[in-house]
Amino acid sequence: MDFEAAYIVDSVGETPTTFKSAMESSDSGKWKEACDSEFDSLQRNDTWEIVPLPKGRKAIGCRWVFRVKENQDGEVERFKARLVAKGFSQKFGVDYEETFAPVAKFTSIRVVLSMAAKYGLMLHQMDVKTAFLNGSLNEDIYMDQPDGYLDATQPDYVCKLKRSLYGLKQSPRMWNQTIDGFMIKMGFKKCESDHCIYIKRDDQDMILVVLYVDDLILASSNNELLKSTKVALSKRFEMTDLGELDYFLGMEIKNDRKTGMVTVQQTKFLKSVLTKFGMDNSKPVKTPQDPGLKLTKNMCEQECKHEDTMCNVPYRSAVGGIMYLMVATRPDLAAAVGSLSQFSSDPCPTHWQALKRVLRYLQATPNHGLEFTREEGSRICGYTDADWAGDIESRRSTSGYVFMMSGGCISWKSQKQRTVALSSTEAEYMALSEATKEAVWLKVLLGELGEMTSDEAIKMYEDNQGSIALAKNPEFHKRTKHIDIRYHFVREKVESGEVVLEYCPTQDMLADMMTKPIAAVQFKNIRDRLGIQGAAANESRGSVEKTAAVKKTPRQAASSVEASGRPSFAIPVGTGMYQ
Repeated sequence: MDFEAAYIVDSVGETPTTFKSAMESSDSGKWKEACDSEFDSLQRNDTWEIVPLPKGRKAIGCRWVFRVKENQDGEVERFKARLVAKGFSQKFGVDYEETFAPVAKFTSIRVVLSMAAKYGLMLHQMDVKTAFLNGSLNEDIYMDQPDGYLDATQPDYVCKLKRSLYGLKQSPRMWNQTIDGFMIKMGFKKCESDHCIYIKRDDQDMILVVLYVDDLILASSNNELLKSTKVALSKRFEMTDLGELDYFLGMEIKNDRKTGMVTVQQTKFLKSVLTKFGMDNSKPVKTPQDPGLKLTKNMCEQECKHEDTMCNVPYRSAVGGIMYLMVATRPDLAAAVGSLSQFSSDPCPTHWQALKRVLRYLQATPNHGLEFTREEGSRICGYTDADWAGDIESRRSTSGYVFMMSGGCISWKSQKQRTVALSSTEAEYMALSEATKEAVWLKVLLGELGEMTSDEAIKMYEDNQGSIALAKNPEFHKRTKHIDIRYHFVREKVESGEVVLEYCPTQDMLADMMTKPIAAVQFKNIRDRLGIQGAAANESRGSVEKTAAVKKTPRQAASSVEASGRPSFAIPVGTGMYQ
């Protein structure tokens, strides 16, 4: 959210950077009102006390941060000011120790959205006001008084912080520990696979809470359960109830419970990226990459005069913009982002033209995003592929995988392999191992959410018979003795029955777009089947066939799951962390 918000503000226009510039701007009245509101909130939370600075201690600074907050339509919603401590001046062991705090994974968020489509769950959102102020500090930290709000009776004194103010290195951790303890107290169970996903259920109903710093998604099958959770949260923290979920982390979300369809897109952010780089009137193209162009670092040597032309080109910023789109809602950008990001330190004109092609593709698909649907008998499945020796300089291969659930893509990755593969089979085998790691994690998450039982396996499709044989037959020593031992992880999981491998023809391989540039017709076919909004045929999405639940029989898939009427959210015996 921080990246998306900062990126949009930068593209909209000037925002004050100091208290003085805010008070001298044309909107000084609105900025002063925002500062007053923030200061009053700090006072109500008893954030600090005014004291003389102890001898031998140094006070850290603070500053005002200003932001124009917009709604999903790009309209100004309100002016916001926040007082932040200059945490960069804190000293380890004196002002802070532990700093890590988790946030929900994007994959976990998409899993929750896919479950909402499957079960017709209500999706709501809440925001915690001044969330970090709810965390108490274990250290004595002194801070200068804020600009514009100096205590006239004690101007030489400093603020001794009682609460974890924004900007402090430990503030996110303190806040997370505070809300985590409260969620457990309310009867929620924290997922071990993602510590920012909480679940509470009884025999008939359930509620899920997704935590991303101070933003919450609530997904529930029961309105009374949803209301009671909101009331409990609002009594403990100062909350804003934002109603039905429609805008989260820069993603525009629509939940049609009647049809069982949840759509997720980033049209507003996408258009801001195009505007920022002057590509909002560019000529659209059908694919993000040219299949006939291989990008290399040697291009910079060949285009020896590129330094003068590239010094002011915002290459890194543009890569960052499309990367955020790819991470959240656009798996069709994964291969392009992976390729272009390799040249961020020293791009040449050809690299910049290739990046502009991605922007032109976005110009053609501004409303595309993920679409999850209610599909009878649909189960999670994965696809994995590799482009053998695709990098013409290093001859390393590119791995790719996608995982499908409720007709849409919930997880994807495109990554260059760490070592050179000696054959296409080896490249596919190493890609399969990476996909298996994701499958195992997804199995644990889905088990905790009640979507898989311990005797079910995740089916993964592979278009290389040799790699399937290597995964199932460890006696092929001559062909595998030189492969890093970590890649043999897949064998263990196949043997235990946690994953089941199945061959699919290359034309049905949905992970193909993750590994290399492909032609427009093939690209569109895969994009449609990945459940990206605008797909033509719902019935063809996400699977070579409808994947039934796969029982945990080593090396063998068993059969089907009967469709039930109203979903039951009782905890399956032996499921995930509940066994």
